[in-house]
Amino acid sequence: MQTALDVRCFSVDCWTGDVLMASGGTPDLTEAAGAMQSWLRAPRVRDFVAQWPFLRTWELAEAHERGDAVAVRWRQLREAVARTAGTALRELVEAAYEQEELRALSPGRGMHWLTFSRRAAPPVCRDLPAAMSLRDGRYRVRRPDGRMQDLDGVAETIAVILADLPEDVARQG
Repeated sequence: MQTALDVRCFSVDCWTGDVLMASGGTPDLTEAAGAMQSWLRAPRVRDFVAQWPFLRTWELAEAHERGDAVAVRWRQLREAVARTAGTALRELVEAAYEQEELRALSPGRGMHWLTFSRRAAPPVCRDLPAAMSLRDGRYRVRRPDGRMQDLDGVAETIAVILADLPEDVARQG
């Protein structure tokens, strides 16, 4: 019987900047070394994982490579909340997406908060407002300094988020 000590696996993670582009493991050291050598030649990620089948990539990695990661993050978020979230969060995400200034930012979701970042790649920015849905059509906005404000309705919430954007973000949109 084999134990974990009898099985070897070489993990290969391929990064571009702060973005994990491909990942996988193989028991073959020669295969792992070959993949790493190939990665250093900066191939297109889809071609790279086709060459090394023990590796995998994902849509967001390819989007970073193409330069459209923010648009893909928005699409993925909208699809996810359409499938799984309550009506209030769906309304909040859709209302945010309708605003050009917010659509230019990378959206995220964590612990019930809709967040925004200037970058689609880590580290995410923490200097932008975030919002979450409460009960009965109310929402809460968290400002970068930690202050919270409860609001009635999604339109008022989006207006507060837009008003709290730093000047350099408002100029991006």
